[in-house]
Amino acid sequence: MGFFGIMLLLFLTESYSYNFYVYTIRLDSILVSIGSTISMLSGGFSSIIFGVMLDNTKPKKIGKRRPYILIGLPIWIISTILIYFPPWLPPGAEITGSTVIYWPLTIWYWVFKFLKSVFGGLIMIVFSSILPEISQTLQNRKKAAMVATNLQIICSIVSIGFPNIIQSLLENPKETGYWTNSGKFVMNVMPIITIIFAIISVILILIAYLSIDESFHLTEKDFEKKSLVSTFKNIFKPAKDKEYMKFMTAGVMTQSSQIVLGFTILPFLAFVLGRNLPSGEVNFLYILYIFISISTKFSWLFIWRLIMRRKKNLLKTYKLNVIVIAIAALFELFFFFEMDIFLRIILFILSFGTVLGSMYSTNLFRSPLLSELIDRAADNYLNENENGDKSEAVTRISGSYVGLLSLSNSIIAAISSTIFGFIYQGDNSRDPIILTLGLMSMGLFYVIALIALQILKVKFRDLK
Repeated sequence: MGFFGIMLLLFLTESYSYNFYVYTIRLDSILVSIGSTISMLSGGFSSIIFGVMLDNTKPKKIGKRRPYILIGLPIWIISTILIYFPPWLPPGAEITGSTVIYWPLTIWYWVFKFLKSVFGGLIMIVFSSILPEISQTLQNRKKAAMVATNLQIICSIVSIGFPNIIQSLLENPKETGYWTNSGKFVMNVMPIITIIFAIISVILILIAYLSIDESFHLTEKDFEKKSLVSTFKNIFKPAKDKEYMKFMTAGVMTQSSQIVLGFTILPFLAFVLGRNLPSGEVNFLYILYIFISISTKFSWLFIWRLIMRRKKNLLKTYKLNVIVIAIAALFELFFFFEMDIFLRIILFILSFGTVLGSMYSTNLFRSPLLSELIDRAADNYLNENENGDKSEAVTRISGSYVGLLSLSNSIIAAISSTIFGFIYQGDNSRDPIILTLGLMSMGLFYVIALIALQILKVKFRDLK
């Protein structure tokens, strides 16, 4: 429930903020992508710091990690909402029709992206580091991953569905500058939707906060709180775990492909899938995408669950998942050829539908495998420190392991965001060739992920 609350608002804001500022506000794409880079890097570095802080927090009656939810939640919500309330509009964009550089609005965007990322990362790291502690068996972790995956798909459909519905209602979805009727509609509706989603997210996160039971910490022996210096020496200890680093590389690559998706999918629908179509017919594609998203995500989730049961091996299923996505993404290259709109839609469903559906099923394997790797690291920790028990060892390291993963995700995502910000500058943001190559590049991330998984030597418990 906690992850669902976070992702619900995160998917909405991240999936549309780039389009909002570039295509409606008309701020230069490189400035917007730099804002995304600042957000990702600040969130990543703060996450690993927060992770170590959480590991070293002395348990209290209210809990060990739970209090941090109340610290991060208000600032995260307020900063997320204010991103969609720009106090200024860049002058001159309505005359040239192009994006412009306007520093007052740029600074506004960067500051609230920074705050949103840092404090949103704090809440996320709390839930991520609690999970290995309260879910102890592979069977339970598999069930937790299944529930989390279903909820993630639902929130992605809802969060991404609303921007697509908005696009479908526009007078001209290819011209959404703030001076146009379409742009004015976007600027009026998105703040309202953001506030509604923020209220829902707060309710869900508070339900999770009240539901989490950390009382087991109080039954443990006296907690030895380490000094600040010795605590932060543990920040990069997970980097010495070679097998974890291989697994993390695969996870970082699969996660980073979603950055490409966020930058590309809405303009891809308008300028590639809907090229040579009148504006009224382009509107239809946004509604179609919602139905494709719903059907492919749940269809492929069902397929991957069957495959996982037959193979009875999480790592092998994870590898197969990565292979399927990489191959399907390469089929986006066929959009270079001129073809009838009906054939384009069929190709989009078969290629991108496979990528989208399989991508959201990845958590079925990655989440329980991550917990298993943290368990393995806890065993190694106990071998080095003769006193202590398994649960205490997991408590000591889970935050740093999850934090390093978050940091690595952020660094690669920030690099990707900056690169695509440069690539999509100016008229490139509407160029069918550039957009097609952009969407196809998702497959390259998965090729790297597959290489990392192939050299992974850890033998995980079989799925039963």
